[in-house]
Amino acid sequence: MEKIIKAIIFDADDTILDHKVCEKQALQYLFNKIEEEYKNEYQDVFRPLDNKLWNDAMNGESKYPIDKLAEYRFEIFFKKINVKYNNYKLANELFKEGFASTSSLTKNSYEIIKYLHDKKYKIYVITNGIVELQKPRIINSLIGSYISDIIVSEEVGIAKPDSKIFNILLEKINLKSNEVIMIGDNLEKDIKGAQNANIISIWYNPDNKNNNTKILPNYEIKDLMEIQQLLKNNKND
Repeated sequence: MEKIIKAIIFDADDTILDHKVCEKQALQYLFNKIEEEYKNEYQDVFRPLDNKLWNDAMNGESKYPIDKLAEYRFEIFFKKINVKYNNYKLANELFKEGFASTSSLTKNSYEIIKYLHDKKYKIYVITNGIVELQKPRIINSLIGSYISDIIVSEEVGIAKPDSKIFNILLEKINLKSNEVIMIGDNLEKDIKGAQNANIISIWYNPDNKNNNTKILPNYEIKDLMEIQQLLKNNKND
């Protein structure tokens, strides 16, 4: 990479934050609060159910009102695992409360972000989601002090892959699209979004997933520490 890169943009969940671990901790917090026994297999039920509900909503295929979806997921979830608890609104609030307090990091995210910070790169996060869930998890994590700013889709009313969410950050930090790179695990949101904004994209693919889309990242890595090598010809290094 022989560009003059001044800033690095990261996605949050499954790039620098371990969403699966955070989700498990949030479920454990919820079950503790409602005084029900938590079983590890519960996450295997909740995770696909939750993903499908939100994906259906995003694709206009949901049979549930979007403003009630967060509560409905717990109604469905509890019925599936035979837990007789019916205050779904409180369950959702407790889950969000637990989730907001989690900050488990992915492998080497602390190491690479500290390295980049020490090399004088500015570090930003652009994430889809809810402000009250995303920002605390990043700010209160071990990498929080190294992050210059966090853009959350809810607060700007625009989500990845829309180029506008990237342009909001670029205007805010007074940088051009060729002066930043975007790193994320999601081809449809992170990589396509970066391409829409004419930003260099790095697909973080630790599980070596097949790319069955027409979205082609500029670079692909399995370990976040590979970013060091990609930036070796940059002026900061």
